[in-house]
This record gives sequence, structure tokens and C-alpha cells, in this order.
Amino acid sequence: MHSDLARARQMWEQHKEVVQRLENNEPQQGESPQQLEAALHTARLRSYIALGRVIALEQSYHAHQAGEGAPINYWQQG
Repeated sequence: MHSDLARARQMWEQHKEVVQRLENNEPQQGESPQQLEAALHTARLRSYIALGRVIALEQSYHAHQAGEGAPINYWQQG
């Protein structure tokens, strides 16, 4: 379980980095702004899905801590 959680966190970090890179990019030559926006939207979805996996694994991993939920805002933690 621990390795699954560690891998899920690593994937989430990678997806966050892609989103940050795309947010700071201008369209390349031959690339329309719509293509950049579509790539950014897809990257955000992948990041959100990866975050959901991290939360699900943490809740499963920490099931013995019933009264404590996962941190509310992961976006401000990294």
C-alpha cells in the first residue's frame, strides 16, 4: 500500500508540474491558442484525477484514523 501511495503522490506531482508549465507557456509557432487551452484543460483533468487517487489511497491507508479526513486543500501544500 505504501508504495502505491508514494507512486500516486509522485504522479500527482508530475501532473502538477505539467499544468504549471502549460499555464506559463505561450502558443508555439504553428500552435493555436485553442490547442494550448485544450492541452492545459487535459493536463488539469489528469492532475485532478491523480489527486483523487492520492486522497483515496490516503483514506484507505489511514482508515484506522476514522475522525481525521485528508487535508482539504492539497493545491497549497506543494
